[in-house]
Amino acid sequence: MNAPLEFNHCIVWIIAGLGLVALVGVLFKMKHGFGPFNIRAVSIVLVATFATLLGLTDTNALTAAMGILGGIAGYVFGISNPKEEANKNEVDKG
Repeated sequence: MNAPLEFNHCIVWIIAGLGLVALVGVLFKMKHGFGPFNIRAVSIVLVATFATLLGLTDTNALTAAMGILGGIAGYVFGISNPKEEANKNEVDKG
């Protein structure tokens, strides 16, 4: 009777392990420290892993959890590069 519960528990640990491997891979590939693009890459991995884990573990609080993670993801993806903004403003003025 506990087989589906144990299977779901194993899946959660597998997803967490894959997320950890992806995070280590992203951190390993960084060459210039934590710049805006590297923070975005780390954030994408973390948000995707946490969203997947929340979706698998607790279906009752899924809407609230996805809303919070969506807000975090929107903030992370909305961060702009100051150099790109400066170039865009120069093109608009010129």
